[in-house]
Amino acid sequence: MKTPKFRSRSAVFQPGELVSEEELARHLKACGRRVRVFVGARLLNPEVISVGDFSQIDEGVTIFGGERVELGCHVHLAFQSSISGGGRCVIGDYAGIGAGGRLVTGTELVDGSGMTNPTVPSPYRSVRRGRVLIGAHALVLTNSVVLPDVTIGEGAVVAAGSVVHRDLKPWGIYGGNPLTQIGVRDADRIHELAARLLSEESGETPTRQSGSGKFELPC
Repeated sequence: MKTPKFRSRSAVFQPGELVSEEELARHLKACGRRVRVFVGARLLNPEVISVGDFSQIDEGVTIFGGERVELGCHVHLAFQSSISGGGRCVIGDYAGIGAGGRLVTGTELVDGSGMTNPTVPSPYRSVRRGRVLIGAHALVLTNSVVLPDVTIGEGAVVAAGSVVHRDLKPWGIYGGNPLTQIGVRDADRIHELAARLLSEESGETPTRQSGSGKFELPC
């Protein structure tokens, strides 16, 4: 048996490669300043995907554009997270989706009104497209699942491994299955830091309150 040959500079040990800003601008609906998308991410239907300033999409992330996907400024999607379901997803400024997080914007109806799975032609299926709204500064941590038609309020935190099936209040910390509120975050301090960062990035006194929680592209 032949001895395998090893390269001293394997890609395994190299930093991830970024998609160029020019390519992002050419394919995405909108792309802000200094957006970082790593090679190995998959953005399907990019013409309906908008990404705000300083946001980052890691290797292994999958986004199915569906009806619309909007990421605000400083949004981070960690590796192996995904947005799927064919509906609409809006994520506010400074929000983060942890590794393996799943944002599901649509679902097959299993009430007997139609057949299921995408191998079946559309006239025979019964599908509901919804939306997922995630407020500014919110965190959805590792391997959590957010189901369709859920709003996660500004600054809310979802603990690892949770299933989010209902709306969450702003600045609450939630965990467990079934999901319950287990704490509260300090909104004032986070808003103060966000305003300071915005001032540094713009080089002038902030003209808008960052982290307003509005579900729209703020930049």
